[in-house]
Amino acid sequence: MRPLSDESAPGAVILAAGLGRRLGGRPKAALHIGEQSLLERLAGVLREAGVSQPRVVLGPYREILLPLALRAGLDPLLHEQDDPSLVDSQRLAVQVHHRLQPERPLWLLLGDLTALSVEDLRRLKEAWRNRAPDVQALLPAVAGQRGHPVILGPQAVDAIDEQPANLGVRHWLSAHEDRVHFEALPGPGPVQDLDTEADLLALRAAHHPTPVDWR
Repeated sequence: MRPLSDESAPGAVILAAGLGRRLGGRPKAALHIGEQSLLERLAGVLREAGVSQPRVVLGPYREILLPLALRAGLDPLLHEQDDPSLVDSQRLAVQVHHRLQPERPLWLLLGDLTALSVEDLRRLKEAWRNRAPDVQALLPAVAGQRGHPVILGPQAVDAIDEQPANLGVRHWLSAHEDRVHFEALPGPGPVQDLDTEADLLALRAAHHPTPVDWR
């Protein structure tokens, strides 16, 4: 088993720069379940799992999301673009992590995960510690569906950072399948996100009578 030293403790970046078009143009990470936004909830889960200073990529809706990020103690990474793509967000996250924590693994996760738990992250951390020596990326899989966070080792972070600007994490994963491990988890935390009105209705039903809405 690999020892988990301070040097190998993960860094983490939440990607929350989407436009939320399929939900009527709303910041998904700002959705509140009761008194807590999804963004604040994820920050708390990451800290409980051992990430001392998580970060968040923000783009549109920063006037709403930035106060939530600061309240949650997240370090904000601000896009200069008005409509950044997922690849743009991934690359900003990778670049900053590569510069500030080059020896540590990086956890990348979406800001609209609604059920990710500390137990999910602890299982993934343990799987990462016990991975084969040639594995440089690890993803959770729930009933065959890949989820988040994507865990990237330092070599993968370095390689992704050196790719052309239009290529992101998925390109590297596809090109290096022999370096990628999928860890089966019972779910639904790594795969349950907020993409559509149907997802929103299901989330409200699951948490009723707790209010689930934007503020």
